[in-house]
Amino acid sequence: MRPALFIVSVYRPDLYEAALGVVGIARDVEVVLDRRVGERRSPERVQQDWTPGGRRRLAIDEQLRADGWALVAADAREARPDGR
Repeated sequence: MRPALFIVSVYRPDLYEAALGVVGIARDVEVVLDRRVGERRSPERVQQDWTPGGRRRLAIDEQLRADGWALVAADAREARPDGR
């Protein structure tokens, strides 16, 4: 089973380091740094290119902007073509 993702904004390196220390030891949670800068699409653009997972991605982007972090449950993660 794939772990849940604890995604931290690139603008919050302090939170990333703290999360690695606390959450990083858990086997069922993977801490990742969201390095996208300026790539997040506006809500209008997402509506134009809507896909079934689009709303979830938009909610994650909004939480990253507002809180500096987002948690994606293991069962909510989409399978990638490379199996990761």
